[in-house]
Amino acid sequence: MLERVFIVDEDVRVRDSLYEMISEVGYGALTIPTGEELIERLKKERPSLIIIDDTPGEFSGFVLVRKVREFDKDIKIIVLGIDLHVDKFSALIKETGIAAYLKKDFQDQEVIKSIFSVLKEESLFKPLSEKKFGSILVVDDEVESRETVWNFLRRRGFDVDIASSGEECLEKIRQRSFDIVLLDITMTGMDGLLTLKRIMDIGPNNKVVMVSALANQRILDEAKALGARDYIIKPFNLGALEACLLSIRLTKA
Repeated sequence: MLERVFIVDEDVRVRDSLYEMISEVGYGALTIPTGEELIERLKKERPSLIIIDDTPGEFSGFVLVRKVREFDKDIKIIVLGIDLHVDKFSALIKETGIAAYLKKDFQDQEVIKSIFSVLKEESLFKPLSEKKFGSILVVDDEVESRETVWNFLRRRGFDVDIASSGEECLEKIRQRSFDIVLLDITMTGMDGLLTLKRIMDIGPNNKVVMVSALANQRILDEAKALGARDYIIKPFNLGALEACLLSIRLTKA
């Protein structure tokens, strides 16, 4: 049985967007239009995560979160709101123990990444389904690093190919398209930034995530200027990597 995510929002458009996003990555999504219905559901079933809309009312927002906590002190909860001043909610966040308070913007890759990061915390080494979540090209000249990422992503339902150099990466991209290229910056021969430039010359819509052992702001800025979608620092958490890839995969921009 798929791990379940409860989506609680009065707006049918929000429920629709979240349902598609959660289902796309292999979870069982259950949409619930009211807080009252959520409480009844919790008497029968415990999901992996509950996503709750932050609106005023007896059965919504943090009022609803408190009611959920009467059933379960530990269940993961994300609250979505339009008020971006998270500091004003710091006491409530601490009191209720929610996993995150996020803005309700599903075109923002960071929002999607945060949702997936919460989901992935407890399920890193379990395949979610046989469904393929996208094609990834892993480019790294270090064998151990390359194979670790390849094995993990393949087990998590991605279609994964590997390249040991920038030159091999470009050759493979000319032969077929990939949803995302995971590209190490420091490699022998052609470096990652030059490889990134040539990837974008082949096709400006290619989605590339840079990987580096150094948190160098100048290199980060140059990578973004060349068209990189994101930047991950080694050693990275595999769950965070998966969340990053899924968020890019599902962001339309």
